[in-house]
Amino acid sequence: MPKPDVSAERIPLILNSAIKVFSKKGFEAARMEDIAKTAKLSVGGVYWYYKSKEEIIIAIMEQLIDKDVKDLRALLEAEGSVRARLEAYISLSIEAAQEYIPITYELYSLAHRNAKVKNHIRAFLQTYHSVLEQFIQQGIDRKEFKSVNAREAALTLASLYEGTLELTMLDPERVDAKKTLLSSFKLLMNGLENK
Repeated sequence: MPKPDVSAERIPLILNSAIKVFSKKGFEAARMEDIAKTAKLSVGGVYWYYKSKEEIIIAIMEQLIDKDVKDLRALLEAEGSVRARLEAYISLSIEAAQEYIPITYELYSLAHRNAKVKNHIRAFLQTYHSVLEQFIQQGIDRKEFKSVNAREAALTLASLYEGTLELTMLDPERVDAKKTLLSSFKLLMNGLENK
């Protein structure tokens, strides 16, 4: 009798274990053995799926980043005002983003030393900014927003999001990510709205 395919269970287990290890130790200090131990697998079991830490890092980025872009694109096609859809995205995504703040900033730090990671993050940010720009342009076309430079407005929104996450990471006692981001979003939208 053939063995069942356990890839569907093992891959998320390895990636989630790697996120824990990388968040705690950093990418440089983490070892494949640490990931295997956290996943309760043999080192060979981890190497069966991923040949190096870099492969795991790329897989984590794809898991985190690709889901975020997919969710944002789905909202671009959804019903409702642009403001309401963007606010829904922020409300839903900020909670998940807070969970991954340590690994996100480890990835950003690694991007300075690893061209493959840097290129992947750059490609994500370009796609992310492009989708936000489409949202803003949609709001302009529907006369929900003033006629502004959609690209600059999208970069402003992205900066609010990223900056709030960074402040939350550095000073979580003073900065409530969701509350701060929604408040900042409201200020930006009030300025954009065509009244």
